[in-house]
Amino acid sequence: MYIIIVGLGGIGRNLARIAVGERYNVVVIDSDPERTQDIALRYDLVSITGDASLISTLEDAGISEADSVICTTGDDNVNLMVVLKAKEKKVKSITTVVNENENIEIFKGTGATILKNPDGVVAENIFNMIQRPAINDFVTLAGGKAEIIEVIIHEGSHALGKAIKDLGLPPKTLIIAIERGESVIIPEGSTVIRPNDSVFVLVGREMVERVSGMLQ
Repeated sequence: MYIIIVGLGGIGRNLARIAVGERYNVVVIDSDPERTQDIALRYDLVSITGDASLISTLEDAGISEADSVICTTGDDNVNLMVVLKAKEKKVKSITTVVNENENIEIFKGTGATILKNPDGVVAENIFNMIQRPAINDFVTLAGGKAEIIEVIIHEGSHALGKAIKDLGLPPKTLIIAIERGESVIIPEGSTVIRPNDSVFVLVGREMVERVSGMLQ
């Protein structure tokens, strides 16, 4: 596979490392010569110093032959220009980071796979965990309308020793899996909650605090 990675911040560098490890043909582009020189010394890849928003730079990178283009720069204008040029060249797989939330709708119109700014996502996750310490982990769905939360069952939990059907969970709430030791259980109503179970619950966002409280 032939991959072009635009931007050599933390994400771009790690993508390059992984792709080279998988023996892909990798070309990286960044405007910072120190970054491009450093990565060229570390990995078996082609490194280009230049402005990725220019078609000449992308042609030097071989965009017409690329199977995948991944944009990871901190500049949404650059990412958008690269995405549009990759579409013109009919690149099969186009993925981009979107740094500013107000630009997400613009990028959606391109058909590229979109990843929200990782720094912003991490900050939101940390803030949510501070607000909801009972929740060990979570994934948001449907633009934040629902979440899959993970709650670890400790001694003293209201749910301990109860069957799922007896928990009194609110409507539109579903326990989808229980991790017990090295096993994963797809639960039924009769499944009993045990100490140290990791319980994964699909729940509407407005019910997250209530449901996590019922499992504490």
